Formats: sequence, C-alpha cells, structure tokens
Amino acid sequence: MTSPLPPARIVVTGATGQLGRKALAILARQPWCEHLIGIDLSADDTAFSPEVRDRLTLIAADLERPDPVWTRHFTGVDAVVHLAARHSTPDASWEEALGSYNMTLNVLTAAATHGVRRLMYSSSNHAMGGYKDPPLAGTLGPGKLTATTEPAPGTRWFDGERDVHSLAYGTSKVMGERLCRAYSAVTQGRLSTVLARIGWILPGENDPRDITYSGVAHQRAPAALDEPARRALAWFHGMWLSNEDFERLLIAALTADCAGWPDGSVTVNGVSANQGSVWDVTGGQASIGYVPQDDVHRRLG
Repeated sequence: MTSPLPPARIVVTGATGQLGRKALAILARQPWCEHLIGIDLSADDTAFSPEVRDRLTLIAADLERPDPVWTRHFTGVDAVVHLAARHSTPDASWEEALGSYNMTLNVLTAAATHGVRRLMYSSSNHAMGGYKDPPLAGTLGPGKLTATTEPAPGTRWFDGERDVHSLAYGTSKVMGERLCRAYSAVTQGRLSTVLARIGWILPGENDPRDITYSGVAHQRAPAALDEPARRALAWFHGMWLSNEDFERLLIAALTADCAGWPDGSVTVNGVSANQGSVWDVTGGQASIGYVPQDDVHRRLG
C-alpha cells in the first residue's frame, strides 16, 4: 500500500511538543523527506538534533488565527501531520477544546487551499473513552473496538486527587475527525486524511511500566489497586503505543495508497499489538498497511 510518490515536503504542527519532536526525528531519517516545516507557538529549535535542524524550518505561529505568516508555508507541501492543540492533555476545558477545534479547521483549510495531498490528524483514544467503563465496556471483547465503532468521547478516571472526565477533549477529537472527513469528501479525495486515534505514548523511552492507574506517568503504579484502579490501568496498558510502532504508524499514514478509502478518509487505531486489548489493529493493516510489532505485556514483564 505504498504510494509511488512519498511526501517530500511535510508540515508538522505542534512541532515542539513531545509527539512533534518524535515525529520530526522519524521523518528526518526518511530518504524521501527533503524538507520539514514545523509550526508551534515557540520557534525554539534547541530541542532538535542537528540532523533534524538540517531539514527543518521552524515557524512561530498561533494556529487559532489564520494568517499568511504561517499559511504561506503550505505552498508546495505534500503532507501535513497535525499534532497541535491548544491544550494537549485530556483535562482540557470546553474553551480549550474549542480552540483546538479551531486549529484543526484552520490547518485543514490551509492544506486544502494549497493543494496538500495527505493530512494525518492526531485524534485520540479519548474519542472512544466511554468504552472504558460499564455499560459500554460490557459490549466489548479483545479486538472489538474498531475504527467503525460508534464514538463515545470522554474517559473517566481518578488522577490521585480528583475525578477527571475528558469529555471536552474527547468531543473535540471526534469533531476534528468529522471535519477531516468532510474536507476529504468536499475535495473529492484530493486531500486524503488519516485519522489516527493515538493511544498512550510517553515522552522519551516510552516505558509502559511508567503508566499508572491515575494517568500520571512519572511514578510506578502501586502494587495494591482497587477494582476501578485495576480497570483504569488495564485500559491504559491496552492502548500503549511504542515508539517503534508510532514510527510505523506515521510512515504508513503518510505513504499509503488512498484509492480504496471511502471519500478519501480512513480512521486507524494508533495502538501497539497489545495482546488481549479491546483495540482492533487489523483495520489499520487493511487500510494503510500499519502493522504494529510491539506488545505492552512483553515490556511489562
């Protein structure tokens, strides 16, 4: 499913965030990637290696505001990786979620009007977070949460201090997915879109042993957990995405042939091949050739 013309010029939004930095490092290693354009509120390139900086033009811009300062950089671009959000963590307020939606609208408009061929949208597991708990959890089994399952945005969990519900964040992701599909349909597939529901990917080495029931990644989970905490931890483990599988997902999303996609758009679960997980990965293999290789349980020991 590899396109005969991989993208040579790529825009990455949210470039200085943790996913943005990983994406740019991956793309800078690809022989077909000639130039990278990173867009973020900050234009500090000190976080990038010399290899990335050699191919990178970093632009400071507010994507909530359509402005030629940044939209002109979409001229001649082949693909966009849209990772930016006004507030990138799941406890975003409704106001922040609306800001993220506005960013997606503006980036899609810039891509469509400048003739970009492919856009990968960083959606989230929180678009399906309602399946974590009863009653929806009872409808699932291993691999049953597919890209065509009806969305149920918002995950509930206890973060160690308070109950959190990512309804605003998850809803903005579902709305962003629908906006991407609409742009692909309106452009008759000239702007094809991959909606990647990214699972749990941590900064740096991305060790799944650092995932805790509370959603906090900087400390190891305690040995004794009550039932809600065990359910939360199992849910988080089941959506782990390794660094290597993130690379496989990113490359597949940017190079896959879109000829068979309905209206030029496809949704993919961005998780690793985690044994027993409710998240289906066979659909991603069929649609974009994404074949994850890692399993969280092998890393957890």
